[in-house]
Amino acid sequence: MLHVIARKSLIICRPQTRGGRGIRNLVECVPCIRGVVVSLSPLVADQTLHYALLGRLRVSRGGADLTPEPPKLAKLLALLLVRAGETVPGEKLMAELWEREPPRCASTSLRVYVSQLRKLLNGDQQASPIVTTPPGYILNVSGAVTDSHEFETLYSRGREQYFAADFQHASDLLHRALSLWRGPVLEGIPGSLDIESFAAVQEEKRLNCTELSIDSSLALDRHHEVCEQLKGLLVQHPLREPFYRQLMVALYRAGRQGDALQMYRRARRVLKEELGVEPGPALRLAQEAILRADPERLQASGMTPSVH
Repeated sequence: MLHVIARKSLIICRPQTRGGRGIRNLVECVPCIRGVVVSLSPLVADQTLHYALLGRLRVSRGGADLTPEPPKLAKLLALLLVRAGETVPGEKLMAELWEREPPRCASTSLRVYVSQLRKLLNGDQQASPIVTTPPGYILNVSGAVTDSHEFETLYSRGREQYFAADFQHASDLLHRALSLWRGPVLEGIPGSLDIESFAAVQEEKRLNCTELSIDSSLALDRHHEVCEQLKGLLVQHPLREPFYRQLMVALYRAGRQGDALQMYRRARRVLKEELGVEPGPALRLAQEAILRADPERLQASGMTPSVH
């Protein structure tokens, strides 16, 4: 309840209870003063669904964790998420959920799982994000937030700033994009071709974003900062030539020409042993530039020049 004290053109609204409880119970106060309407917006919790795929599956709304615990329910949501906005046939969902030959009751069980997911995700919304569209189901994420989409947006903006030579802004955006990753895509969800395909695409984007982030750091003369990071990346990705090239440049700029050339020899040996190929043109150009102490040739190797 509200005590409303009206004095001519002044209206004062006070909560009856103490400690802010009256504010929480207040839905709307709309006093009219000489034709002017003043309103206090309702205190409504955020009803936006948040899906996190870049790591273990997480679902939340308004700070409340909605992540499904039963493995099949979690996998069903993951299968719909990686093909969000598309109709996923029921037959395909059954084949993925039961991996081998689905039991006779699979069709009924699938409908039960979909019903449970709807109850979990609907909240106070009238329209369910899961829509039945024969021969299957569509997950509508148009009003939701997904970390994979956030990542792509930040990565795209970072690329734009990088090619506009705003390396500091690019570095900030790319670091924000990479900070969204909590682990392997949909970690802990059992094997599925759709999930594995989605994960492979996202992982490649993450590596490309990482390369561009390091290029931005090198352009800002942060070569000392990236040396250790690149060494760790090469342990995980020993066949990725851009990381060798970046580490060579970082070491050279740190005054370690011998170590930079040693890194080229290591790259050549690994590529020869594992793939039977020689280093690519960019890596060879970087080696030549370091041998000649030629900054222009180093730039031509594909590395971003220093801003100074």
